[in-house]
Amino acid sequence: MDLKGTLRGHSDNVRSFAWNHDGSLLASGSDDGTVRLWTPDGQVKGTLKGHSNWVRFVAWSPDGEFVASA
Repeated sequence: MDLKGTLRGHSDNVRSFAWNHDGSLLASGSDDGTVRLWTPDGQVKGTLKGHSNWVRFVAWSPDGEFVASA
């Protein structure tokens, strides 16, 4: 398998990531306290803020409409 690219945007370590059900979005959780949403081509679709500390886990709802983080 070849490396396709590097996602840049978090300011600290990434601890978790998960694709949604159809592979159209990747969620990543970081020690910087944010969750970022990425398209398959590496574009940032959005940044979710609100954690007072690191994000250890991200998971999508079965229908891919919601992402949960802890």
